[in-house]
Parts: sequence; C-alpha cells; structure tokens
Amino acid sequence: MSDTEIYDLVKTLCELPAPVGHEDAVQDWLAERWSGFAEVRRTRVDNVLAKVGGSGPRVIVTGHADEICYMVKSISDDGFLHIWPYYGDTRGHPPRWMIPLSQPALVVTSTGTVEGVFATASGHVVGGRGDDKARFEWNDWFVDIGVSTRAEAEALGIHVGTRVIWNPPVRRLRGSRVIGKAMDDRAALAIATMAGEALAARDDLAYEVWLGSTVQEENGLLGAASLADELELDLCLNLDVGLVGDIPGSDKRDFPCVLGGGPILVYSDNSAHYSRKLTDRLGEIAVGLGMPVQRAVFQNYGSDAAALLRRGVEVALITYPTRYTHSPIETVDLHDLQACVDLIVAFATTPLHEVTDVNDSCEA
Repeated sequence: MSDTEIYDLVKTLCELPAPVGHEDAVQDWLAERWSGFAEVRRTRVDNVLAKVGGSGPRVIVTGHADEICYMVKSISDDGFLHIWPYYGDTRGHPPRWMIPLSQPALVVTSTGTVEGVFATASGHVVGGRGDDKARFEWNDWFVDIGVSTRAEAEALGIHVGTRVIWNPPVRRLRGSRVIGKAMDDRAALAIATMAGEALAARDDLAYEVWLGSTVQEENGLLGAASLADELELDLCLNLDVGLVGDIPGSDKRDFPCVLGGGPILVYSDNSAHYSRKLTDRLGEIAVGLGMPVQRAVFQNYGSDAAALLRRGVEVALITYPTRYTHSPIETVDLHDLQACVDLIVAFATTPLHEVTDVNDSCEA
C-alpha cells in the first residue's frame, strides 16, 4: 500500500468510537472488511475471527478493538457529566499520564454519540483565589455537552455507565508521521488488515493463518482470554503499541527504541515473558529482509499475548513504535506500520526449515 492508503486506513479505524466494553463500531467495520478476503465469525463476547487461508500450524495475528475511555458515574442537576476511569482506580485521583482536559469528548450511547469537551474550572474563576492544588481529583474533571439540565442529558441517551472517549481527529504531520487517538490499538488492526489482504492473495502460506480482533484488552486482557476456547491455536503474533524514549522527559536507558526505527520485538513486559524462539525467529526473518528491527523489554506494560500464553499458545509480541501512548496524541510512523506488515507476510510464507534458530544452534 502507498503511504496515503495506509494513512486513510489508520484514520478510518482510529476515528471509529470503540471504548472498553462498547467496541461495536470497530468490530462491525472489521467483520465487513475482513469478509472480503476471509471467512469471518463473531464470538459470544464479540471477538472477531477471520480465517485467511493456508494449512499447517495455526497462527493468529491479533490486535484489540477497545480504546481508553471514561465512564459516566453521575450527572449533575445542570447537565455536567462526572466521570470515572475505565480501570479499577487505586490512587483515588487521576494519574500524571492521563491528560484529557480541553480535548474534544465523544459520549458513546447505546443509540448514537454526543459531542462535548473534557473540562475543569479554569482561568479567571480559579486564578484569583490563589489555587495551589498539587494535583487534580476525579471530581475536578467533568464533560460539558452543552445542555443545562440532567433531563436534557438523559433525553440524549446518557446515563450512569455510558462511556466517554477523547475524540480529536487523526492528522498527518510531516512526512510519514501520523497523530491521533486510539493508535492503541487501531494501528495494529490496520496492520492485521493489510497483512491479511496480502496473504489472502498468495498460494505459498506456510501456516493456516487467522486474524483476530479482541475486546476489553485495556481492562485486563479479557477478550483474548477466551480465544483459545473458540479456536485451537499453535502460535500468536500479537500486535500493539511499542514504547519509545526519543522524546524529552523519558529515559533512553529504560526505553531505547525510537519512532521510525522499525518494528519492536518485545521479549518481556509486566504481564509475561514471550517466546524466545518465536521472537528470535521473527528477528532473523527481519534481518533476512534487510529490515531494521528493534528489541525491547517493556516496563509498565501488558498485552493480549499474555492471556493466550496462559492458555498454552506460543506467543510473540510485535509492536510498532508509538510516542505519547495512552493519550489523545499517540504518534506513529507509516513506514513502521508497513514494515510490520512486511514482517508478518514474510513470517507466514517462510517454512520452518528455512530459518535457523540461532539460540538453538548455540545451545547445541
């Protein structure tokens, strides 16, 4: 695909609203797109599975559909939405990395969406009182949807439990850089889509290839936990955002990878140690392609691959470098995304005997 085509695909997927537990828009879109080249089915928890083709060991390429969100915990008498995070909060206040204020908001109801803005008291109304609070509390934040009463909000289909996402548009920066919400994990689903379309057109698959889009990754890898009940799997190539340290404020000793440096192969994170053999194999294939590849051990991170490992599936984690993760301005490089596609296609069309496991050779 050209850079423009990749950008259009990423923009389409990222701008679909799919908060944790309400992933319908993305799953519906993928089911339709994937059915153009694969056999598609939905599971009881609404994971989407697609059989691309081939025979042999069964490998699935996975990404997750859900995005960071908030829950409406109450509606004030004058129509402001008070919010709570998607995860089980233990701090009692917003973390430093969560920065929704002044961003466009989209309230995702059961029947449609409502626009608004993430807000807090600001400017002159707080500046004059010498406000010196060291941090925000959850009740300092709210969503303004432009109504004046609770009844007006409720008439729009908003109630306690309704999800809210930040909702800036996806934009292309200079060259191949793209910025927007939900690159975690829609850019992964764009990669899976491109790889699936490329592999469906080939007759040299070394595996039986599947694609998977899971629900509720952000709050505990829940959707991926049931994949092994729906489908007997041998291998999983899980796709997710990759952590980089090439911005001010981060420590390159902890995060040595960079945006534009190629796919990141992750050996371990907080949730799992991934298959050394499978990860090394991917690295060898990348080297054989002449593709730059990065390797990492991630901190403060987890992925769907851990849920499949617990169910006896050999897993590798392939990530695409991403700046400003878990924010409204996640930034990726189109060339990194294409390189991930190329790596997956090369893996799926390379018979096992054509790659030597370097570590096994050394151990022998």
